[in-house]
This record gives sequence, C-alpha cells and structure tokens, in this order.
Amino acid sequence: MGFLSGAYGKLMAGKLVRDLQYQMTSVQSRLRRVTREIGDMEKNMQTQERNMNAQFQNQSIWAMQGLQSGVVRDASGNIDQDSYQAYIYGQQMAQSQVAMAKTMWQNMFEMEREAQLQPLKDLEDSLQTEKDNLESRLKIAQAEYDAKKEEEKAGVKGLTPDYTGQG
Repeated sequence: MGFLSGAYGKLMAGKLVRDLQYQMTSVQSRLRRVTREIGDMEKNMQTQERNMNAQFQNQSIWAMQGLQSGVVRDASGNIDQDSYQAYIYGQQMAQSQVAMAKTMWQNMFEMEREAQLQPLKDLEDSLQTEKDNLESRLKIAQAEYDAKKEEEKAGVKGLTPDYTGQG
C-alpha cells in the first residue's frame, strides 16, 4: 500500500511543483516587465525635468540680458540712477517669476510622477509579494514531492520478494 500511496502522492506533488513553477515563471516575467517600465518612465521624467530646468535657466539669462540693455548711460558714461533702479527692480521681478514658474513645474512633475509611477510601483510590490508566496509554496511542494518519492521507494522494497528463503 505504501508504494501506491507514494507513487500517487509523488505524481500529485510533481504536478503541483510544475504548476507552481509555471506560475512563478509568469510572475517573474511580469515583474521584470513592470520593473523595466518603471525605470524607463523614471528616466523619461528625469529627462523632461532636466530639459525644463535648462529652459528656465535660459529664460533667466535672456531676461537679465534684456534688462541690461535697458540701462541708460549719460554723456560721461555713468549709469543713470533711475535706469539702474529700474534694472534692479526688473531683475528681482524676473528672478521671482522664474522661481515661481520653476516651483509650479516641479510640483507638476511631482504630481505626474506620483500619478503615473505609483500604480506601477504598487503593481510591482504586489507581484513581488506573489513571487515570494510562490517561492514558499514551491519549497513546500518540492519537500512533499521528495517525501512521496522516498515513500514510493520504501514501498517498492516491501514489494520485492525475498528469494533467500529465510522468511
């Protein structure tokens, strides 16, 4: 009876091991895809952010150059005090506007990052949990398979006739 129980148990445990291995392969593939997608999305967002920062830098430089061209000099080459005050005020306003716009864009990038990346990161966490669960179940199933294999071997020994005549 041990042989049949072991053989049947080994077949069932083997089937379970193969099913779990198939599920594991599927989960690992999906996990790799999601992880790669997250990385690509993060790279794209960083590139967009760098480009936007460069654009703000250029706008700031252009604004300062435009303000400098408005500075008036008198006949002796000295800077007119009124135009200098206007230049300082304009410079402060331009810096303030660029800083506000930059902050607004950074907030927008952060909201976009959260809206697009968070669902993928949640999926990645879920897949990682599923993978860990499958690994645990696979170890248990493999141990059961090995135990049933040993039970089958022990049952085969009990079925072998004793030809020695000693009983």
